[in-house]
Amino acid sequence: MSGTADGETELGWHESVPPNGFVKRPRSSVTDTNDNPAGLAAEANELETTPEHYNLVAGDPTVVGWTRTYDDPNVVALRARLDQENGIPDLELVEPADVDRAVELFDRDGFVVVRDALDPALLQRMRAAVDRVVDRLIEVDPDNSVGGGAGGLPHRYSFGSSSATRHMLHVPEWCELVDLATTTPILTAIFGSPNYLLGGGGGDMALPGAIEYQGLHSDNIWEELPDRSGRVTVRDLPVPVVTINFPMIDFTRVNGPVRQIPGTQNSHDPIPSLAAEPAWMKLSTVCPVPAGSAIIRDNRTWHGGTPNLSHDVRAMPNMEYFAPWFRSEGVIRSMPYERWQELSPHGRRIARHVMLGAGERLIGEGFIHPRRAEREAFRAKQLEELGAEQAQEYQERS
Repeated sequence: MSGTADGETELGWHESVPPNGFVKRPRSSVTDTNDNPAGLAAEANELETTPEHYNLVAGDPTVVGWTRTYDDPNVVALRARLDQENGIPDLELVEPADVDRAVELFDRDGFVVVRDALDPALLQRMRAAVDRVVDRLIEVDPDNSVGGGAGGLPHRYSFGSSSATRHMLHVPEWCELVDLATTTPILTAIFGSPNYLLGGGGGDMALPGAIEYQGLHSDNIWEELPDRSGRVTVRDLPVPVVTINFPMIDFTRVNGPVRQIPGTQNSHDPIPSLAAEPAWMKLSTVCPVPAGSAIIRDNRTWHGGTPNLSHDVRAMPNMEYFAPWFRSEGVIRSMPYERWQELSPHGRRIARHVMLGAGERLIGEGFIHPRRAEREAFRAKQLEELGAEQAQEYQERS
């Protein structure tokens, strides 16, 4: 993940791409919030993003007028400030064996960082798998202007939403993350049961030159509870969804570490827009963190991407897990039967709702593109090849 292609051409930093990209965005104000109670039912718009993030349409108003170059004076000043001030003070990293402390921090802060979650060999395999996806995205979006992920910002992509399957569970290396000796005991303790479920796997990356902050948000891969009394929301429940992010390179203060706002997993306060977000929240980043760690987080905890002002690709593959009692339309059958067979017994059990049947074709497998229209066209063609009856059955089961 050196940040260069073939050792010569630098990735990212496309000066031709304006701040916030080419999408026409409304102005953000201090009265706006980034709440999205509709979750998966949010109304679609032109953003190249996941359904639960259609509300992050405003982009980053603070970079308007900047130039997307490494030595732009505004970029230089921000890099210097981040290098001095970025990072959660006294961030504690725990060992994989210290399950009790990991759960204690997770319950307190809504996330925990576990060092050495990936052994060196698996880390290398994952880096190679990520590089293949990065190469494909750059091939089809050479100036990185389309982007994607939460908010549809340029130079920033979601692995899952860029895949025509909506996940990366068809990739063998991603499937190796499903059941790890370093994370499974912690997940079991967090959920209070080994009977949690695999919901999917994807992740995100920020290329060099991703100068924008991504708005704070929660990953609401659900629709809000239909409690007509108004007494209970998803935020009042035990943790429903846990995502584990795996940094592929060391997180530094300037290469786009994720920011997490501790203790917000149960908060009913409005999530502030970037225009309203206090300065300390922008600096509440998970760094420094070594490559191969696991950032285990409650999906409700406020979080967001930060500028990658370095020369390195900052990538974080992930796995998503649902509590035993939780269900969501976000669960999509996206793991080929052959991949499912390769899992451990525990992995096969928790992945039973995302697996396909023996001999069943995974629609969209292997097609990566940041534009939704391209992915949908590819899927439509493959569904047409199945025939009307089989295509309808496939869609109803997915």
